[in-house]
Amino acid sequence: MNKVRKLLLVCGCFLGSMSLSAEVTSGSDFEILMQKIRQDFSKNPSIDEALSFYREGAFTDVDYGSIQRTDWPPLVHLQRVSDFVFAYTNPENPYYADDRLFDKIQAGLEFWHERNPWCHNWWYNQIAEPQCLGILLIQMRSGAKKLPEELERKLLERMKTDGGDPAKWTGANRTDIALHWIYRSCLSEDSTDLKKAIENAYSPLVYTTQEGFQHDNSYFQHGPQLYIGGYGDEILKGITQIAMYTKGTDYELPEGKVALLGKFMRETYYPTIRGRFMLFDVLGRGVSRPGVTDKSSTALFARRMMELDPAHADEYREIVGRLEGRLSANVGITPFHTHYPVGDYTLHVRPSYTFDVRMVSTRTMRCEYGNGENLRTYFLSDGCTNIVREGDEYQEIFPVWDWRRIPGVTAPQLKEIPMAKSDWQTKGTSEFAGGVSDSLYGATAYAYEDNYAGVLTRAHKAWFFYENEVVCLGAGITSGAEAEVVTTVNQCLEKGQPVWIRNGKKVCQMNPEDNVGGSLKWVLHNGVGYIFPEGGTVFCQDKMQTGNWYDINHTASREQVGKQVVTVGIRHGQKPAAGTYAYLVVPDLQTAGEMEAYCKDASIRILKNTPDLQVVRNRKLKMWHLVFYAPGTFESRDLSVRADRPCILQLRETKEGRLVVHAADPAQSQQLLTLDIWKGRTSSRPFTWQCDFSQDGMLPGASRMIQLSSDCFRL
Repeated sequence: MNKVRKLLLVCGCFLGSMSLSAEVTSGSDFEILMQKIRQDFSKNPSIDEALSFYREGAFTDVDYGSIQRTDWPPLVHLQRVSDFVFAYTNPENPYYADDRLFDKIQAGLEFWHERNPWCHNWWYNQIAEPQCLGILLIQMRSGAKKLPEELERKLLERMKTDGGDPAKWTGANRTDIALHWIYRSCLSEDSTDLKKAIENAYSPLVYTTQEGFQHDNSYFQHGPQLYIGGYGDEILKGITQIAMYTKGTDYELPEGKVALLGKFMRETYYPTIRGRFMLFDVLGRGVSRPGVTDKSSTALFARRMMELDPAHADEYREIVGRLEGRLSANVGITPFHTHYPVGDYTLHVRPSYTFDVRMVSTRTMRCEYGNGENLRTYFLSDGCTNIVREGDEYQEIFPVWDWRRIPGVTAPQLKEIPMAKSDWQTKGTSEFAGGVSDSLYGATAYAYEDNYAGVLTRAHKAWFFYENEVVCLGAGITSGAEAEVVTTVNQCLEKGQPVWIRNGKKVCQMNPEDNVGGSLKWVLHNGVGYIFPEGGTVFCQDKMQTGNWYDINHTASREQVGKQVVTVGIRHGQKPAAGTYAYLVVPDLQTAGEMEAYCKDASIRILKNTPDLQVVRNRKLKMWHLVFYAPGTFESRDLSVRADRPCILQLRETKEGRLVVHAADPAQSQQLLTLDIWKGRTSSRPFTWQCDFSQDGMLPGASRMIQLSSDCFRL
């Protein structure tokens, strides 16, 4: 299916910067829409190779009996006939208005209708096939000769019968089905079906608790499963495409829905793309498809939004520039921090880097592996992190990845990676997964526990997000697995960049194929520093790793590929009883000297790292982050806090001496949290805040804020 999705996306691109809203101003709504559709898919294909396989309405190299669920071979027939149609109708093509080519088009469509190939994957029958048919029939209406009315009628009837009802689907699938309803309605001039199609196409543009756009501005498909990319791509392609068709007609996209669409694209979708490349953990099972992280083609959506949402045209213009490589990855990037409490996802963006965390809880689904794709995904949802500066740090790494060592994850190094109970929808097992945020900074925590299929491992993991660094802590690491447990700090492409390490008192550059372990103080690679303030058994390796796409995706190639990969991690040994780790990720450090200087800076202090409590202070920002996994008290000379329930807190002192407190409930228990806060030791009188999460409505787990004035609280 991945090749077909890519083809449909590429076919939807404009010629240059052509606007669908321009030039088409007369005629009925049906004709206006069809003229825009023709503009949208206009092309001048070369068809000589396809003609060499053509015999009496069919193609000799196509397996019409295939029922395989991805990259369905029979669809090649329709794609080639579509190319014939565009060649026949393009005055610049050598086959323009060629009577013999017309006969081949007619015979090819007659053959398709009579043969009626069928796929065991519904998507081809109800989306890919009818969309392709609709486009080529609309284009054929502009030809020198027209198809026989009876043939067109039969094909339209097949589209209606097999194409399904969009109202029975959700999210991107509903919009994709509605799209070919629009094609068919225009061809048959059926205003009732056209109205229904457009209503269904736009109906997913609402916040929902089902599949689709979530109230935290994330996106779900296939149950409560994060799918910002993949199905997120699909719904943006379809909705922006239809919105451009209907612009200036009675069916124009309402302003409120434009606002929702723009908010998702500007504040969630495009921020998960660094430069041209999307963060791998928001792509669902599509992460196992070659080329999937390269999202340069999605500049199309942003170009469309420049017309649909002109108030933000400058922002979309910068997005297009970054996707096309004309602007560097940092241009136009505004710092922000967001935790998505519905999606169990955290996104931290700075001009110089992007860092994210993907978790799974009892409220959400693990990343799926259906249709023979994404077959080693098991640990991908368990606190996975992306660390990117240019965006291409993981480009095409996935066939050679060690999938037991996914960045950010603590996992046993099992000989065989488990498969989740279900290939499509398997919920997580943790109730405690969430984060606190003030929109610039925040902390995220995950009480990881997995007793399935010999994993038998648990850990309390937390990430603390600041301007120039992310602090990563783990405590209470225990395992009954019959394998060593490792926390992977990163596993990324070497990219020809040197790896520097401090091993004890010695600073040196690693050689390719080196595997160094022991008392590493820090590692520096490709502008990102990894610092280990509490030591531990740290390892770093720079080696050639080999593999093939087929092992992770049975629709892909078995050809062996090799890539030079740098892996940094922390060993906890076999069956650890109370393991811990602490490391800092510091992007934008370039030299060993800068690493040494940073290590001497005492602005970051790790104050607690236990199974019950993790605390970090940033002295420069005058900020504390506290993760309470159980009721308890943190006490220090400057600040003390008592919480009567598990929670995550951020406390920051303003220049005026006020204390701004943010609190979140990662368990989403929707109960009352009582906090006692002291300016110093607990012997003084506290300020008490009763934070009531019971009225969180559609956003349980979202952060609450209170500001304590300098009169009642001053540090």
